[in-house]
Amino acid sequence: MKYPNMQAGSAPGSAGTTLTRDPRVEAHMTKQTQNTILVGVDGSPNAGLAAAWAIEIARRLDAPVEAVAAWTELPPPYVDGVDEHIAEMNAHVAEIMAQALYGDGLSGLNVTAIQGPVADVLLDTGDKLEASMLVVGTRGLGPLSGLLLGSISRRLLFTTRRPLVVVPRRAPPEPQALTRILVGVDCSAVAQRVLSWSARFCADLGVPATIVRCASPGCERPPGLVDRVDDRVRSDTEEALEEFRDLGVGYTIAIAHCDPRVALVENVTSEQAGLIVIGSRGEGQFRGLGGTASYLARHSPVPLAVIP
Repeated sequence: MKYPNMQAGSAPGSAGTTLTRDPRVEAHMTKQTQNTILVGVDGSPNAGLAAAWAIEIARRLDAPVEAVAAWTELPPPYVDGVDEHIAEMNAHVAEIMAQALYGDGLSGLNVTAIQGPVADVLLDTGDKLEASMLVVGTRGLGPLSGLLLGSISRRLLFTTRRPLVVVPRRAPPEPQALTRILVGVDCSAVAQRVLSWSARFCADLGVPATIVRCASPGCERPPGLVDRVDDRVRSDTEEALEEFRDLGVGYTIAIAHCDPRVALVENVTSEQAGLIVIGSRGEGQFRGLGGTASYLARHSPVPLAVIP
């Protein structure tokens, strides 16, 4: 059968993977716990990286993980038994996704194939599962059309109602060890949600965090001004980190005097962090974290978590 126009999916029937054939999300999926991690795959190598990252984090969190594939080909109007045709295509798409992930050394994932636009499928399935996070790759380059960074990924970045993790293309294919996370925050309302999510995520994984704040003393910098600005920003940041202290999460604070995109990329390297966490939008020095999120989704060397 000819490949349909696909976007998203998961691992093979021959490896014990359950193939969901109903055109809707099966009722059992809605019964999963709220910490389910949902990964969208499309048969590309980068989708395999996203799935591998999701599986590793799910293992460390003792959380269930589900995979979803979306296909957009409409049944011919003259075909009898449209529901049967959709069910057949769901099974076909799920099997293709499963075989692709099996080729990447991944098995055991439940694969659900659903007809519909990829962004809608991922967002709706995440809501039905009450997923703790949605994981996608940055670019699909396999035999099936992929999750390209463009209109789809931008819509996910700015419309998802739950944390979105974007896993970049990189080598080697094994997930990088996550031993520290880098958190970019500003003075916006979303910053507290970013800190709260990060504190709980670090506590669950047992890893420390580096909190990055950008400060701008302005063009004129008389002696001592930079230090005074840094001290004020550090003090304000400390006040916002009560949840880290309550949960026993270790942290350091890094004050930067540059574009937040530069600060985050530089610090993720120097701190050897395995994940960057930011809000979908910000204010102050991080205003337009929407733009920062778009930039980092393309250029971050490590996975990026965007908190709505």
